[in-house]
Amino acid sequence: MPVHNEKGELIGVVGVSVDATEHKRTEAALREADHQRAIVEYERLLDRLAPLAQALGTARDLLAIFRALRDFCVASMPCIGIFISLYDAERDVRTAQYAWGEGVEVDVSTLPPMPITDGPNSLAVRENRIIITDDYLRATEGHPGVKVGVDNGLMPHSSMAAPMSVMGRMVGTIEVQAYELAAYKAEHETAMRVAVNLAAVAIENVRLFERETEARAEAEAASRAKDEFLATLSHELRTPLTAMLGWTNLLRSGNLGEGLSAQALEVIERNARTQAQLIEDILDVSRVITGKLNLSVQPVELSTIIGSAVSTVRPAVEAKAIDLRLNLDARAGIISGDPTRLQQVIWNLLSNAVKFTPQGGRIEVSLERSGLCVQVRVSDTGCGINRNFLPFVFDRFRQADSSTTRMHSGLGLGLAIVRHVVEMHGGTVEAESEGEGKGATFTVCLPVMALRERVSEVDMLWEENATRTEIQESASLAGVRVLVVDNERDARAMIHAGLEEYGAQVHEAASVTEALEILAREKIDVLVSDIGMPVRDGYEMIRLVRGIEAKDGVQTLPAIALTAYTGEEAVRLSLSAGYQMHMAKPVELNKLAEAVAQMKSKDEEETRRRGDAGTRR
Repeated sequence: MPVHNEKGELIGVVGVSVDATEHKRTEAALREADHQRAIVEYERLLDRLAPLAQALGTARDLLAIFRALRDFCVASMPCIGIFISLYDAERDVRTAQYAWGEGVEVDVSTLPPMPITDGPNSLAVRENRIIITDDYLRATEGHPGVKVGVDNGLMPHSSMAAPMSVMGRMVGTIEVQAYELAAYKAEHETAMRVAVNLAAVAIENVRLFERETEARAEAEAASRAKDEFLATLSHELRTPLTAMLGWTNLLRSGNLGEGLSAQALEVIERNARTQAQLIEDILDVSRVITGKLNLSVQPVELSTIIGSAVSTVRPAVEAKAIDLRLNLDARAGIISGDPTRLQQVIWNLLSNAVKFTPQGGRIEVSLERSGLCVQVRVSDTGCGINRNFLPFVFDRFRQADSSTTRMHSGLGLGLAIVRHVVEMHGGTVEAESEGEGKGATFTVCLPVMALRERVSEVDMLWEENATRTEIQESASLAGVRVLVVDNERDARAMIHAGLEEYGAQVHEAASVTEALEILAREKIDVLVSDIGMPVRDGYEMIRLVRGIEAKDGVQTLPAIALTAYTGEEAVRLSLSAGYQMHMAKPVELNKLAEAVAQMKSKDEEETRRRGDAGTRR
């Protein structure tokens, strides 16, 4: 400091010097000690993280992850309780997964989902950061939480809630609790941050592993079901073929008497129908899978549908001496639906009941009104359904018994088709059974047609039924000239012989070229043609015919496409090409005769209307 004389003049300076060497050494030592402590603490953290990382890396279930996190937290920071939850982004809630306190794991399975509010865990989710709370009871007051411990009476004063996230996507939270006030420091936060990052990845890995395991199990089950189905399909197709070929050979030998010949024809017809039904079921399932099963909707009285289905299964019912009881309420109501598909539903249910009901058993069919629905119930006293299989009874390709020793035939497709058709009508179908040997009940509920739709549409229904009856009664084809076009000789000959039985004059053509030659020189009333033929198909033929008609200005020749191509797309292609009707093979001859008669009748009506009966070549 400066020193002055009496005159105020500077005459000197007084100074004090201190040796700071020791002080500097002390500061350096303290810094070194802090650094060493940090290194030691870091090494300890690494020592604790190593087993955590190993445990998380090998974990194959969530519980193993949660326990590894618990052990790490107990070893690394104050921790008398731990609570882990997973986040559901779709519902914006957390679900409790694991809780532990004072050495005891607590069951959290009954805890309800926890909405995201403003508690510590919710803040951790919302802000994706660690939330340290020094006054835990006040911070969680009024918020849903869990108290852990032997007596469920832990009263922690501090908590640390940490979010678990992967690539910005929230996975869940982990919360640790302590008795001490302000228990959690920076080093605890660092340890927790590393731990939750590892845990989030492990949780995602477990989820991926579980999904992969489920997918593999589903794929293996699907593969088994496919193999079982193909084996069953082979058996079901070969069985009727064996009977048909065997009886055909016996018939060809000419050594069968009249009685056995009649039996042979009956067996061949029955097995052919079985094969046709198998193929139709397979095609229907294909349409279901591809979304191409469509409905032709109109007013329908289910009592009529049920009556038709019962008539179809009546021979099988009588063969097994089954007591078939009908309780049909004619006032149950009219529904809006596809009569063909609905008859398929009832037929499938009745056929199943007959198949699984023993000799002398009982089947009951009821129709009644139930609220806004019409309810059909088919009950039997048959072998029943195993309770374990009941949830899968409507699944495709599933059978209660698919072994080689099974008692009943079939592909396991019928009920799958039933469910899909019923649901397409806006209805439901349920199966009930008290178990094996106790019978089964199938209940179909279909919505009643709205009142305002009924009057005119019911009249249409009766008119259509009357028209159909007239056609069936007038299926005589006396004098009707029919051209049958098919490259398959056997199919051509069968149709020829069948239509002649109804009085038709039949011409045959094995190709489009031959058919065009016949049309050029003969007067034909109705054309019946296959579609799939070599060189030129049925589509090209009808286009050529329509082109000639347009050029010559003559009346349109009635034409029916009779083909093995089925489905909505096949029908559309046939009609757009120029055919007026599409029929699927195999066809029943009486139905083909009805179709030919219908075509001829419409053509005559059109001729009378136009007054130009002589305008077709």
